Amino acid sequence: MFPVKIILIAYNSGRWLKPCFDSLRRVSCNNYEVILVDNGGNNMVVQLAREMDKISALATPFSMPFSEANNFALVNGGLDSEFVCFLNQDTISREDWLSACLAMMEKDEMVAAVIPLIENYDGTTWDQAFVTCAKANPELYERLQQGVRGSFNDLPEFVEVPEITAAAMVVRTEALMKAGPFDPIYGSYYEDYDLCRRIATAGYRVGICTRGRVGHYGGSVTTDRKAYLRRARWICRNRVIYAARWKWKNRLAGLVWYLALELPRNFARSLLGRSAIPFRSFLRAHLDLVPLLPRLISPSHDRKVWLQYLRAIGWPGLVEHAPTGGPQPVEIN
Repeated sequence: MFPVKIILIAYNSGRWLKPCFDSLRRVSCNNYEVILVDNGGNNMVVQLAREMDKISALATPFSMPFSEANNFALVNGGLDSEFVCFLNQDTISREDWLSACLAMMEKDEMVAAVIPLIENYDGTTWDQAFVTCAKANPELYERLQQGVRGSFNDLPEFVEVPEITAAAMVVRTEALMKAGPFDPIYGSYYEDYDLCRRIATAGYRVGICTRGRVGHYGGSVTTDRKAYLRRARWICRNRVIYAARWKWKNRLAGLVWYLALELPRNFARSLLGRSAIPFRSFLRAHLDLVPLLPRLISPSHDRKVWLQYLRAIGWPGLVEHAPTGGPQPVEIN
């Protein structure tokens, strides 16, 4: 059994897959197996699985959001290893970041989710989502201001932060079994942050390994105006879901505050074109939230729906922490 299973979701993968695999094979040691998931719009998945060693191919029954496609792979062989790595199709490996992450995690069994330093695809600046995660650690964030050519060898090998992106995330399977998979309520965007919070709530550590690097394009599936609007819509809606679970001290009070203050302000900014979220996406995002209100308001209802999903996908074992953050053990039969 390989110590790490790499799950890679291929969707309209086109130009991305071969450079991703070629770079990974060039810099990484032979300690991994790849589960390549055909999630639609691909023409190279079967060919790559035949031509390259240590690759097994799966096909989703229909095109799924990022969270559900990864969960599909998890329950179809992805959990049969000590570690799981979620890797985006539009990444390129510059050095043996995977071994660096694994070595660091093997030194500290409480480190359960980690990413390497993440640059943009061309290696000219830092990936913006990575920078957002790194802001939680002032020392690391200050060092990032020196640019991608700066040295990080004098920093600790592991820098703890509350949330990391799933562009190149290595997770301890033991912790994943306790925290549960990605929550499909998000579809895409913020599902990785939610998972990190549950892993931390289970008593593990989350952070950044400063001894490895990956390049990430970001938005490889955002190829036209329609895809851009959909992405903005998901980000807008999921920001509220994530806040309800992990930012609001009281869900009902938090919702009242959002409706009375935050929503009108964001509405005006979007309407006037002063927001990154187009007005059309803003409206549709909040319409999406209406049927989710019972989950947003009630932690118990949120946990109930979560448990139903775990049973539906056949999640094995005991999930100790619900998406709401509270320790609510549930036995999955």
